[in-house]
Amino acid sequence: MRGFIVEIVELNTLTEAFRTVLISNPCSRSARWLLGAVCASLLSLSACHRNETQPASASRASEKSAAACDPGSGVVSIPAGSLTLRNVKREIAPFQLDETEVTNARFASFVAETGYVTMAERLLANGEPNGSAVFRRPVNVRRANWWVFDETASWKDPDGQLGTHEPLPREPVTHISYPDAIAFADWAGGRLPTEAEWEYAARGGRDGWEERGQGRHNARDANSWQGIFPMENTGADGYDGLAPVGCFAANAYGVKDMSGNAWEWVERDAGRDREDKGLIAGGSFLCAENFCRNANPSGRQVQDIGFSASHIGFRLAYDLPPEGDNARKTDLETVE
Repeated sequence: MRGFIVEIVELNTLTEAFRTVLISNPCSRSARWLLGAVCASLLSLSACHRNETQPASASRASEKSAAACDPGSGVVSIPAGSLTLRNVKREIAPFQLDETEVTNARFASFVAETGYVTMAERLLANGEPNGSAVFRRPVNVRRANWWVFDETASWKDPDGQLGTHEPLPREPVTHISYPDAIAFADWAGGRLPTEAEWEYAARGGRDGWEERGQGRHNARDANSWQGIFPMENTGADGYDGLAPVGCFAANAYGVKDMSGNAWEWVERDAGRDREDKGLIAGGSFLCAENFCRNANPSGRQVQDIGFSASHIGFRLAYDLPPEGDNARKTDLETVE
């Protein structure tokens, strides 16, 4: 089943959208398109396998230069407050949070110092590469199996065997599993933010997030899919794929890129009912108005902890340090 990489939450969202359009206008072009997309998505479950040749992935190069983006200075301080999560009010103690997602440059420093090998790069018991899931833009919606399991894909080679993209130093590191993120956190002297901390910081003091986005899709807070997913990304926000960190404005707390660009691993506040399940938050560059729609502070998805993909990364949280404690490895490298 390793090749069947389809995000069920996003597929359910597409199905929900179809039901809404069907009820309001069953003969519309939108209803016919959504029905085709849902059927194609379901058919792709049986068509996708580990060695299937796919169209080239969406270009991750941007018309905008990374030099025009502001990666920030490291961490920001998040004030104390409260957040209602699943009808329970949670008190949030003050903490610090990475201003942006962990970048390729920062992750490379970790690997260089420790020799760490990510789960995607490791060999399975049978000697085969573990690999990771890669997004491939389909030629047409009838073959909408846009996730391919690529044995060669990893943070070092994010597009896998069919891609030509080299990971840019200022892009978020992706193809990261939950254990990979924990290993980095241990090295850097931090931890993953809790689910409540992450949403609280992402909201930036707002009671609701709708004021900066449109509907459920908060396209202004970070890079997201512009156009009809998965066929057309217009790149209207300047990016056709992952954006370098810091290319969108910070919220009131000073954090960036928390609603789109890359999903981020968080710790589940309620605890994991299964040890093999984790949680990712905030959506990714693949979230569009017609699909996913999780690019907002409350966007969540349960995910296998060993799973990695070309749109999953992370950032770290830090408990407030004692005075004079400079042990954290949070400095961002200057990259031209």
